[in-house]
Amino acid sequence: MQITSVVNQKGGVGKTALSVGAAAALAERGRRVLLIDLDPQGHATTEMLGLPEPPPEAPSLAKALTKAWRGPVEELVVSHPRCNVGRGGAFDVLPTSPGMFDLVRRLDQFRVPGWQLARVIQFAGYDHVVIDCPPALDVLTNNALVASHGVLIPVQPDRTSIRALRLMREQISYLESAVGRPPVTYYGLVPGLYRRPLSAYAAAALRELQNMGIPVLAHVPLGVVVNEAGSRGVPVTTFAPETAQAAAFHEIARVLDTATAAEATPPNPPEQDFVFEDFIADVSSARSANDSGSRRRLYDLLPKRHRPN
Repeated sequence: MQITSVVNQKGGVGKTALSVGAAAALAERGRRVLLIDLDPQGHATTEMLGLPEPPPEAPSLAKALTKAWRGPVEELVVSHPRCNVGRGGAFDVLPTSPGMFDLVRRLDQFRVPGWQLARVIQFAGYDHVVIDCPPALDVLTNNALVASHGVLIPVQPDRTSIRALRLMREQISYLESAVGRPPVTYYGLVPGLYRRPLSAYAAAALRELQNMGIPVLAHVPLGVVVNEAGSRGVPVTTFAPETAQAAAFHEIARVLDTATAAEATPPNPPEQDFVFEDFIADVSSARSANDSGSRRRLYDLLPKRHRPN
């Protein structure tokens, strides 16, 4: 299973369109694909693919990341019903959910921050996982990067993207060192959201991006077709397969499909870290079931994690 994060801390650079387009193009190649909407704003789930968020009482990505729900990832995903899929392929989505906006605060409380998403998806049965990250270098993006083999970075041909790219590379290097994982592979930069022909300013910025030492992949120029596809809840590769945007997504999918995941295989998540409150809750439950008299309530004053009956 090859895991790719689509990441840029800048907003409005075409990150969600790239995530959905690349995932859909991989599915058209006959690959089993899971798209994870890790952005609390949920644009991939609702605006681009027309899928509902799970109701607050249902199992969700937010609950899985905070261990409030511990079931298999298959119970969280939904299949997209309006996408062209090649033989043997699948296009599934792990949608955003209520509670995602509060996750940054809650995930920071974990003893080993950064490994929660890797634990949730480690047994998922897909060829590719594509993660649509939030527009921030926060704990959610860190979770995606820790779990990923490599990254796709959407950029605009302007100087603000150059500075953002430098900051992101520093963040990724720091994260690799902090969690002790192998280097993340940079699959490539994807220039987008520009008008054709390129202005002199945009062409100069693009040349500078090309000198950053990261492959520059197919370009995704501005086009209303992406918005039109999103308004119908289908990927542009299905809605308008003959357009330049769809062709770009297919080329990017080819790059991802031919990359060797073993080149940057992330380590397995660390063993489940010991949580004192969980241990006390287990012992207290056993005491209540098997002991009698004063020993039965021996652990009532110690801190333990509440678990619903």
